[in-house]
Amino acid sequence: MIIIQKFGGTSVGSKQRIKFLKNIIKKYKNLKIKTVMVLSAMSGETSKMVFLARYFFYKKIKELDCLLCVGEQVSVSLFSILLNSINIESKPLTSVQIGLLTNNDYNNARIISIKNFLLIVKNLRKNKIPVLAGFQGITKSGNFTTLGRGGSDTTAVVIALYLKAKECQIYSDVESVFFSDPRICRNIKMDFASFETMLELSSLGSKILFVRCVEIARKYNVNIRVLSSFLKNKGTLISNKKYFSNSMERVLISGITHSNNEAKITVKNIPNTYGISSKILGPLISNNITIDMVVHNSIIGEKKTNFTFLIENKFIKKTIYLLNRHILLKIGGKIEFEHNITKISVVGIGVRTHNNIIEKILYCTSKLKINIILISTSETKISILIKNNNTIFIIRELYTIFNQNNMFRRNGRVA
Repeated sequence: MIIIQKFGGTSVGSKQRIKFLKNIIKKYKNLKIKTVMVLSAMSGETSKMVFLARYFFYKKIKELDCLLCVGEQVSVSLFSILLNSINIESKPLTSVQIGLLTNNDYNNARIISIKNFLLIVKNLRKNKIPVLAGFQGITKSGNFTTLGRGGSDTTAVVIALYLKAKECQIYSDVESVFFSDPRICRNIKMDFASFETMLELSSLGSKILFVRCVEIARKYNVNIRVLSSFLKNKGTLISNKKYFSNSMERVLISGITHSNNEAKITVKNIPNTYGISSKILGPLISNNITIDMVVHNSIIGEKKTNFTFLIENKFIKKTIYLLNRHILLKIGGKIEFEHNITKISVVGIGVRTHNNIIEKILYCTSKLKINIILISTSETKISILIKNNNTIFIIRELYTIFNQNNMFRRNGRVA
C-alpha cells in the first residue's frame, strides 16, 4: 500500500517544524506502509524570492520560475537529511529528475505527464522514501516552470494518480475542512466531503485546497485526506463515496465560504446591441481574467445598458486598461469599480430551489442591517456581495441560524 503525504509551507516553516514531522514518518514506517513525500517551500521563502526579484525589475518570465523553484529544493534536501539522520533512508528528487513535464505557461503551468515516475517506484522498492519537490515542473525544452497557487497540492495528487496510491494526504496547520472559516466561527469539522462539494468550496474562497488539485482528484478518483501536521486526528476524507440522508429531499448545507479579494466592475451607458457581452468580456477572458456574478441591466426607454461583473482585486488595473482599449475608445461609456467587498457563498445541493435557504440569508442581512450589493444563485450555491467590514458578522449569523435549524451536512448525513 502506498500513501502520498504532502506537507505545506507552514508544516516545513522552520527547523523545529521540519524536525517535528519525523514522528509522522516513523508512524507509517512502523506500519510498513510505503510513503512518498511532496514538500512545499518553507513558509515565506517564495515571497522573499519574489521580493528579491522585484529589486532587479522582473516580469512573469521563465527566469523568475527558475528562481522560485529553489525553495522546494531547499525543503526536500533538509527533510532528506533529517530522515537519514534517524536511520530512515530517503531520496530527494526534483521535477527534473522525475521528469514532471508541463506546458510553457510560466508561473501557472499545467502538468502534461511524468516521464520518469519509475524512478520513484525504484526507490520505494529499495525501501527508500522519495522526497519530492512540489510546485515545480519542466518544459520539453528544459526550462523550469511553477504550477501557481496550490501547486504542491496538484503535484501530490498527480503523483498519487501515477502510483495508484490509497490516498493523498494533505498536511497543513488546519486539522480538517470546516463548515465555515474556523478563524471566524468555532464550528463543526467535516469527516467527509464529496469531490463536488469540495470543488464548490474551493472555487468560492475556501483556502484548504485549491481547485486544480480537486479537479484532478475528481477526474481520476484519487482520494484526498486533509490533516494537521501538529494534531492527531482523522481529518477530512474527500472522495466520491456516496452518503444518504434520512430525509430524501431535505436540503443540507455543505459549507459557508467567503472571498474578500473581489472587485466589482461596472461599465455604464454602453450601447445595448447584439454581442455587447462578448465585446466586454472577450478581451478579459483571453487575458486569463476570471469573471464572476455577471449582471446585465438594460436602461428602460433607452438603447443603453449597464454591465456589472466581479474580478479579483489584483486584476483591477489590467481590466480597466483592457476595457478602455477595447470598449470605451470605440463605443463610449464609463467605468466604475469598487473594491473592499466580500463574496459570501452558502454551498449545498439544491439550495436554489429551497426558498427557506435564501429566506434565512435575507433575514440575517436584514437583522444586521447589511446591504446586499449583488446576489446570484445556482443549484449548488447562493452568493451575496457585501462590504468587507460586515464579513465576520454575517458569517457568524449565518452559521448560527443554519446550525440551530440542523441544516449542516455532518459526516455526509443529517446530524
